[in-house]
Amino acid sequence: MEIEDIIAEKIIARTKGLIPYDINVMNKKGIVVASTDVSRVGRVHEGASWVIQHQKSVTVDQAGTRYLAGAKPGVNLPIEYQGNCIGVVGITGDPAQVCELGALLKMTAELLVEQSREKDAALLLRVEKENCLKQLVYGQLDESALHERLKELQLQIRYPALCITIKPKSHARFYQQILDLNAALDLSVNGLFFYSQESGLTLILDAKAKVDAKIAQLVDLLAQPVSIGVGVTVNTLSELALSYATAMAALQFGAADGASGAATLYSYDSHKEKIIIASLAKGWHLAELTKEYRALMAQDPNGTLRLTLHTLISSSADMLTCAGKLNIHRNTLRYRLDRIHAITGVDYKKLDQLFRLYLGKIILD
Repeated sequence: MEIEDIIAEKIIARTKGLIPYDINVMNKKGIVVASTDVSRVGRVHEGASWVIQHQKSVTVDQAGTRYLAGAKPGVNLPIEYQGNCIGVVGITGDPAQVCELGALLKMTAELLVEQSREKDAALLLRVEKENCLKQLVYGQLDESALHERLKELQLQIRYPALCITIKPKSHARFYQQILDLNAALDLSVNGLFFYSQESGLTLILDAKAKVDAKIAQLVDLLAQPVSIGVGVTVNTLSELALSYATAMAALQFGAADGASGAATLYSYDSHKEKIIIASLAKGWHLAELTKEYRALMAQDPNGTLRLTLHTLISSSADMLTCAGKLNIHRNTLRYRLDRIHAITGVDYKKLDQLFRLYLGKIILD
């Protein structure tokens, strides 16, 4: 392991305003990779090479510079990480003045290295968690392997559970925003989330918790207009792929709907029939399924006949119940149904024909 250029530059940036001397950071080859004196970057530092070879600090006074090519007076100290020397940090100046600052500089450098490593480890863990969750909802691993992987990554899914997918209405900086909110999302949903270009932000929620409140919290956190798809509630690990698929279907249904607002939510359970039929019926199939209902819509500007049809279907085609719900006389109901028959050619007394109108209603209303 060797100190990275970006960490070396960070050490210089953090300390150059605090220490009134030139500071150098060298890699394990003894080459200066960052310095307040840019003319020294890329050069071999003989003092650093000695530190790396002997694994201890070296102080160079004016007399000592004669024995080290290109050296200047100062102190050079090893940067250690987990017991290994990964680089060298040095201060140029009179050893009597800079030696006391050396310990501070070494501590600062090692702290920055440790923080960087911790951040890298946290990022790697986040990536592993996201990949595991993607494999879970894409159905790419068998259940026993998933159980083991979830346990390794300390991801606990509570059942019943459901997937929700959140897509921004403007994609600018959304991925960066998710990265910035990683800690808050971890806390909010116990790490059960991932981002992908296709689905946006996907989360697995505990269905027993207050899902609406959780979604509202997430919308506030994202602070931008979003579309939300809510999948079916499931009770096992293997069913989470279904919950994800239905959340995505709900989201795609919402995209076709084109609603506006700060947050538009589409639940698969609330639009199940429309989503399934819309996914199956395309082109001329869709036109044929909706032909009769489109004719009814064209001849029913105030919606009276469509309300009558809806009420008849919800009354299981029982005339008496339907007339009661509409608060009209049975003869008035019969007149309206005859009008529907005249417009559409559908005989409301025949269940198969009535079903065609029902399908058209599901798709178009």
